[in-house]
Amino acid sequence: MTAPRSDEDMVVEWCLRLSDGSMSQHDRERLHDWLAGDATRGERLGAALAVWDTVEADADAPEMLALRREALGAVHRAGQRRWLRTTFVSPPVLWAIAAALVLTLALGSLLWRQDGRDEYRTAIGERRVIALADGSRLSLDADSVVTVAFTAQRRNVVLERGRARFKVAKDPLRPFAVRSGRNMIVATGTEFSVERLSREVRVALFEGRVAVLRDTPQGQTSEIVRRDGRSVTAERALTPGYEIGLPVAGTIGSIGPVIGPMGGGEGGGGEGWGAEQISFTSETLGTAAERMNRYAERRRVTVDPGVADVRISGVFNVGDVDAFAQAIAATFPVDATVADAEIRLSRRR
Repeated sequence: MTAPRSDEDMVVEWCLRLSDGSMSQHDRERLHDWLAGDATRGERLGAALAVWDTVEADADAPEMLALRREALGAVHRAGQRRWLRTTFVSPPVLWAIAAALVLTLALGSLLWRQDGRDEYRTAIGERRVIALADGSRLSLDADSVVTVAFTAQRRNVVLERGRARFKVAKDPLRPFAVRSGRNMIVATGTEFSVERLSREVRVALFEGRVAVLRDTPQGQTSEIVRRDGRSVTAERALTPGYEIGLPVAGTIGSIGPVIGPMGGGEGGGGEGWGAEQISFTSETLGTAAERMNRYAERRRVTVDPGVADVRISGVFNVGDVDAFAQAIAATFPVDATVADAEIRLSRRR
């Protein structure tokens, strides 16, 4: 009689299957059943997939050396396991698997079920990767909240706060819809991010196509953006490498190139999700402060309406709102008033 396989073994198996891309309908049903059996499994699998991507892309990078040492120790300890004796497992794969095991054993879960929905949230400064039941991958930025509700007909996600990136598993019979405020982004198989700000929702497309809709009293209509002086639908205008900003108040959005691999103002050159710096290019001070506050564990930045539309550019350390405020005050006619839990930016008198 075969002994039941541990969750760690199953995380490795599903990591391999999802990374290989050879998932049958039967495999998807098995994955759904396995994820449904324990609320912590989705986040463990997400962490393993994130490590897989990192090792695959940067296997020889200096910052991977410490992780490799831990991983090799895990491989040695697990050397007698049946799944390590399969002939198709290569050394780079062992590093990825072992690193995933090291990390997943240390990770807790912030997932709980409520009324048939899964809710995922991150604290200030915290970022997570979650594998969803259909094989899609959700990367959740700091200080963000999403709810997920999958049925046999639809895959519905609501971005309540913050920013999330989605790598959608292809399933033409079940549209993948992300709602944020009055906006809905629908995809069947693609990669994109959605960011909810106080004054707009931003959608960045990295691969594939999406339809961007808005709820109106007359029903759902295609979002309209302005490009080259013309007004066109967001679906037609949004191509990989571009993002659109959809105002909370108003009907016409704007479009521009994605800055950096994660979009939404983060710099290129290898920066992106999980980077230690964040850059802004002609960003409004109000929006820049919102993004800085996602990582501000000590105190937060408050921007008075009189300076919220000041355009700024620069590179700042994630979470260092004091340096951010000092740089703004030194560059613009803005005062930075510091209190215990707040830095208020206001027009200089």
